[in-house]
Amino acid sequence: MTASRTRPERLWHRPFRRSDRRCAAPDGQATRLPALTGGPFRSARPYPPVDRPRAAAEPGREVPSPLSVDGTELVLRPAGPTDRAEALAMHGRCSPASLRLRYHGPVRDAGRYLDHLLDARHGHSLAVTAADGRIVALGHLMWDDGEAELAVLVEDAWQRRGLGLELLRRLSTAARAAGVGSVYAMTHASNTGLIAAMRRLAAPLDFHAEDGTLVITATLASGEPTACARLSR
Repeated sequence: MTASRTRPERLWHRPFRRSDRRCAAPDGQATRLPALTGGPFRSARPYPPVDRPRAAAEPGREVPSPLSVDGTELVLRPAGPTDRAEALAMHGRCSPASLRLRYHGPVRDAGRYLDHLLDARHGHSLAVTAADGRIVALGHLMWDDGEAELAVLVEDAWQRRGLGLELLRRLSTAARAAGVGSVYAMTHASNTGLIAAMRRLAAPLDFHAEDGTLVITATLASGEPTACARLSR
């Protein structure tokens, strides 16, 4: 199911530097993303403004859907700027180890990063919420030229219950609907949870590792991936 091969050209358009976070704007406008782990801002190349149905991958276009995890009812829904406070609170409940795996280093100012991630001009975000409105997991799809980057963060108490996999599946569906042929996740080589979740996307994968950083690229098929309404370990 998984194809593993190296593609040296990826070093040219996606350098493996922890502070080098790229997230492109959709309409020909270069963006500057604050580096959380040290280093300067980096200007990102714009996403091509044509040949993709924007409405299919914008927050607010999806209907919130229920999820059941070990008997607890959750809701998976689009996320946007109004969720910043709850998303920041979730970051505060995450362990330093979880944040380090998500952001490739110590997090200096998650609030500034969330301002960018939750802006629909730069991608598509999803949140998993509990009955009291708390966000327990976040997923982001960030436009990057002809492909898109996937990123997920699950609160420690909710890890290993399938939430990360469900977010990856939904975001991959949104990428396909937007006309994107491949998605990639960038993480530490030791992040076995994300690696396992990417393998379960049922898509051909490429792996490229350098200096402890691993880039996993999934080539999306034309069909819809299987969605899960009930999650378990």
